Amino acid sequence: MPRISLFLALTAALITNGLRAQSPAPQPAASAPGCPSTATLDQLVTAIDAAVSGPANQDRTCFRALFTPDARLIPIRIAADGTATPVVLTVDGWIDAVAKNGSMVFYEKQINVRTETWAHMAHLWSTYETRTTPDGKPPAGKVMDRGINSIQAVFDGKQWHLIQIVWQAEKPQDPVPAKYLP
Repeated sequence: MPRISLFLALTAALITNGLRAQSPAPQPAASAPGCPSTATLDQLVTAIDAAVSGPANQDRTCFRALFTPDARLIPIRIAADGTATPVVLTVDGWIDAVAKNGSMVFYEKQINVRTETWAHMAHLWSTYETRTTPDGKPPAGKVMDRGINSIQAVFDGKQWHLIQIVWQAEKPQDPVPAKYLP
């Protein structure tokens, strides 16, 4: 084994064992009563859409139940000059930011999802649309926003839980590529 690989392997082992010795890892929140199951990744995607959609100031119990305690939501903001800046939010930070929109209603739907999984982890590359009506019928149901979510999840043996969602909304200079559309 090359010296650098051995160093990295030993460092990883020390960090992992040291973290285990310090304190137990935070446990994912249990599914709240009345919230959709996330036993499969398809159910997780459906649960995300259901928990995000509706009035901006709605009860977010089911939204919170989807995430691990230290999860992050990270929208990528694009400035007028094209500069991209990640805005790192906690689950409660996202809820607070969205709630400022009051009773405004929107519906999010994942329209194309590509999934990579191994063991207890998954990555979902998901194209989303937001609309003003649940059925998307015009004129009020026109697409308000579209973009891509990069979703990381962990399976605890019973349910999938979100670790992180990073997303960027489509812009004229950055359209969603055709290969990510249905």
